[in-house]
Amino acid sequence: IVHAPHYQSLSEIARGMRCMVDVWLAREENNWALDLDELKDLLHPNTKAVVLNTPHNPTGYLMTGSDFEALHRFAQENNLLLFCDEVYRESEYDPSLRLPAGADLGEHAVSLGVTSKTYGLAGLRIGWIATKNRNIYERMASLKDYTTICNSAPSEFLAEVALRNRQQLIARNVGIIKGNLEIVDDLLARHSNLFEWIRPTAGSMGFPKLLEGDVENFCDDLVKKAGVLLLPGSMYDDAGNHFRLGLGRRNFPQGAAKLEKYLTNRK
Repeated sequence: IVHAPHYQSLSEIARGMRCMVDVWLAREENNWALDLDELKDLLHPNTKAVVLNTPHNPTGYLMTGSDFEALHRFAQENNLLLFCDEVYRESEYDPSLRLPAGADLGEHAVSLGVTSKTYGLAGLRIGWIATKNRNIYERMASLKDYTTICNSAPSEFLAEVALRNRQQLIARNVGIIKGNLEIVDDLLARHSNLFEWIRPTAGSMGFPKLLEGDVENFCDDLVKKAGVLLLPGSMYDDAGNHFRLGLGRRNFPQGAAKLEKYLTNRK
């Protein structure tokens, strides 16, 4: 059972292994929150795992603490593995809303983290899993021995330095995101006839909705005429005419200005 819309590998790796995948859909009318009652209806006798992504790509939704605890109880009661994609953890705009790492809540859970999102160090190509489940840990380590084997030693060294100083990286990157959010708020307010969105609460992206026209045509025309790249929601199997908007770049204001000019010329 996979939280959707989602990053492709969260479902496609399982499908590639001939697993049956059910989609647990987050809905815009619920502010992108997941419905735990719907999860119960998706459960089969042979269900093995639930995949959760929070903070969520592409919507920027952050699950509430009460829902997070209820989901963990559900996984434990039904003997399910809960895989928590936490690659945007520590990018919450309000740190008081930060959830605990899933792996800290029991042997039923696995947490995934990376250096590339919150910390802005994609070039290191370093990530990790954490779990108290020794069996799962050893099986994952064994698989890695037959695939990537080991990481680059310089990347591991630099990743350790970065994580020891991660609060500075978090402050810098979340500061950039918050500044860019203000620009988006103003832009969408000026073009409320064209766009609407559920404002994200964490992470470096949002998922606005295009109110006029087809989002794929819009994104294609925008990149060709203005050099601004937006990702249509269809890349996430979303049929709601949304697009993913990245908020983490320092040159975002220049991109927003180009988008504004494009929208003005489009009228």
